[in-house]
Amino acid sequence: MPADARPSRKTDLVSQRPSPDWRFLIIQLRQTGDVVLTTPIPHILKEALPGCWVSFLTERPSDQLLESNPHIDEILINDRKGSWYDSLRLVGKLRRRRFDVVLDPMGNPRSALLTFLSGARMRVSYPASGRGVLYTHRVPPEACYAVEIKKGLLRPLGITSERDRPEIHLSKEERAAGEVARRELLGESGERLITVDPSHRRDTRRWPAAHFGGLCHLLAEEWGARPVVLWGPGEEELAREVVAHSAGKAVVAPPTRLREMAALLAVADLHLGNCSAPRHMAVAVGTPTFTVLGATSWGWTHPAAQHTHLALGLECQPCNRNQCDREFACLVGLEPEAVWQELEPWGRRVLGWSA
Repeated sequence: MPADARPSRKTDLVSQRPSPDWRFLIIQLRQTGDVVLTTPIPHILKEALPGCWVSFLTERPSDQLLESNPHIDEILINDRKGSWYDSLRLVGKLRRRRFDVVLDPMGNPRSALLTFLSGARMRVSYPASGRGVLYTHRVPPEACYAVEIKKGLLRPLGITSERDRPEIHLSKEERAAGEVARRELLGESGERLITVDPSHRRDTRRWPAAHFGGLCHLLAEEWGARPVVLWGPGEEELAREVVAHSAGKAVVAPPTRLREMAALLAVADLHLGNCSAPRHMAVAVGTPTFTVLGATSWGWTHPAAQHTHLALGLECQPCNRNQCDREFACLVGLEPEAVWQELEPWGRRVLGWSA
C-alpha cells in the first residue's frame, strides 16, 4: 500500500501494544553526528516489529548517510532554507502518511512543531519547557551514551534492545573505492592509515591545529603511521595547517562527500579527532576511535574498548558551553606529548600496536 494511502486508525494507540503494521516517523534534522547516532532506532524497530514502516525526516547533506539503510523505508527532507510554502508542503506530506508514532530525539522547537503537526496520536520526546505539551510522552534523558538516550524514547512502546552501535550501510562499490583511496594514500609503504579530524564548528570543542600537527608527527615517527587529515566545506585551510605543523608527516585527504568520507573511515586503522561527526561515522563503520575532549562529556563515546577519549581534566570540564572565559585552557593545555602518552599504551593494549 502506498505510504500516503493507508486509512486512519480510530483506536487509542497509547493504550495498545505496538503492532507490526504501525507506521513510525523519526525526526533528527541535524547535526550530522546526531543523525548517525539515531540510526540504531530504525534497526531496533524492525527487529521488534517486523513489517512496520519507518520514515526518517532529516536535512541535507546528512541524508546521504541514511541511503541504502535496509531498516529505513523512506527518507524525508526538511529544507532548512526553504520558504513557508515548502514547510506547509512538508507538513501536508507528513499528515498524509498517517503515522502512528513520531519519535523526536532532536527535541528542538522546529522538530517539536513538526512532531505535533504530523497528526500522530503518539508523540515521544524529552521533557522541555513550553514545547513539552506538544508531545504525548516525555522521557527524561539519563546520563549515559548518547545512543542510549535516544533509545530511551522507545520505552513508552515497551521496546528495549542491547543494540547501541550506529550504522552506515556502504555498498560493495563504495567499500572498494575506499580501498583504492587507502592504497593511493599509503603507496607501497604498508603504513597504518590514521584519519584525523581537526574540525568543529565550536571553538570550545576544537583542539588546536598545531597540537594535531605535533601528534601527527609522533604517530608517523613512533607508529609508522600515515595520518590523513579530513576536511569538509570551508575546512581545507585548517587541514593544510595541521599538515604544515606535522613537518610533512600528514597528508590532506582528497575532497569527499559524506559517503566517500565514510568509505575512507571504513578502511582506516584508527580515527583520531575532536568530538564531531567523523568520530560517530567511524564507530558506525567499525573503525576504532580516539577523541580529544574539550567542552563535551564522555557521553558521546561508544562504550566498547576500541573507542576511547582523553580530556585534560580541569575542574570546569565538561562545561558543554560554546564560549570560554579561560582562553580554552582545557584544549590549549593538553599537549600532543600528553595525548601520545595515553594513546600509545591504549593502542598497544586494545589494538595490539607496538611503537
